[in-house]
Amino acid sequence: MKPLRPTPAPPCPSPRAQTDLLDLVSVLVCIIRGGRVRFLNRAGVGMLGLDSADAATDAPFVDFLEDDYRELIEGSGWALLAEEDFLPLRMKRAGTGLFEAEMRVRHLPDEAEGFLIEARDISRFVRSAEALREREERLQGVLHSVAEGIVTVDDQGVIEAANPAFASIFRATTANLIGRPLGHLLIDPESEIDERAIGAAGTRPTGLPLAPNGRTAEALGRRADGSLFPLELSLSELRHGKGRLFTGIVRDISERKENEDRINRLAHHDTLTGLPNRNLLKDRINHALARMRRNGGQIAVLYVDLDRFKPINDNLGHEAGDAVLCEVAERLSLCIRSSDTVARIGGDEFVIVVEEIARPGEAAMVARKILDVLAPPIVHQGHCCQVGASIGIAVYPLDGTNMEDVCKAADIAMYRVKNTGRNGFCFYSEDVPLEEIEFP
Repeated sequence: MKPLRPTPAPPCPSPRAQTDLLDLVSVLVCIIRGGRVRFLNRAGVGMLGLDSADAATDAPFVDFLEDDYRELIEGSGWALLAEEDFLPLRMKRAGTGLFEAEMRVRHLPDEAEGFLIEARDISRFVRSAEALREREERLQGVLHSVAEGIVTVDDQGVIEAANPAFASIFRATTANLIGRPLGHLLIDPESEIDERAIGAAGTRPTGLPLAPNGRTAEALGRRADGSLFPLELSLSELRHGKGRLFTGIVRDISERKENEDRINRLAHHDTLTGLPNRNLLKDRINHALARMRRNGGQIAVLYVDLDRFKPINDNLGHEAGDAVLCEVAERLSLCIRSSDTVARIGGDEFVIVVEEIARPGEAAMVARKILDVLAPPIVHQGHCCQVGASIGIAVYPLDGTNMEDVCKAADIAMYRVKNTGRNGFCFYSEDVPLEEIEFP
């Protein structure tokens, strides 16, 4: 067997071939010796804005650098730069000024003063990065200035980012909120969500029972101090690759709820006494009828008209009259059960609805209590104001087939008392047994 001959090494390319290869490179390639340019490839000529490589030959390479970097290189030397990776700096382009670049320096083999320089123009990337940074700063400025809370959560419902308004709403710091499940800040968030409106396509972050995709839901929020407040939250899903995030907009609606409650109270309650007005009285009567139809029994309506009230207004003024009406409202409220209703329907007229009575005598007991509690005088600014009450009583379904008829019957009964001496009560139906209205 013949001995194997070693494979000959491929011939090294000639210097001319090496130069041609470097001219194919798309970044600046420069060879310097003693700090002066000995070779500059075609891409370098274009990057430096030169007419040819001859324009750079034998020139100090630092002439193509911004003055600040020139002083750095002259002070530290090329050998020190050869130990670093790509260095960001500014270079000079003939006719156009400075441009952003990054440069790497490497020792040439077996040459103490020979170095290979690579450089690339990164102006476009720097401009893009600055534009991106400016956009982010503007976005952060917007997020920091808006009054609404903005939060980002992952698909597990964990908070990844939040703006200052969100932290302020929950009276916490942003750092304390990051990493916490958003669901832990909410109480019964599904209480006011219309699942039908969400639709079958609605998706949710895990552990957060609120509909994303811009749907708005109301919930209770828990602040850092443990206090609860009403909020409005809408979530929108953001896809990124195979993952997803959810961006939420949170509004503290405490003031809105307070205004709604105030408007609702004004619409259903007497502004002077705080008692239910006609609107709420009608609603309470309808509910009482519905319960009576389910459970049986009777409903009594008492019309109460104050006696001797007009002289108080005439002699002491309306301020005294208002004070007397407020005191009467408090005393009437003491005569009924929590399930019953006392309402002021205007002037010195009140209506009491007594639910689920077994016999008319129970309504008479309420009327007697009213007369008793109104007997003591009401003192206003040293004046003793004495009032009484004329009370008419009607019972459903004994005195009418609907509550409108029953209320009219109670009103008629009240006028009977007015015409027969006042400060008493009587039933609309004259056939109510006397024993029904007797008291022990």
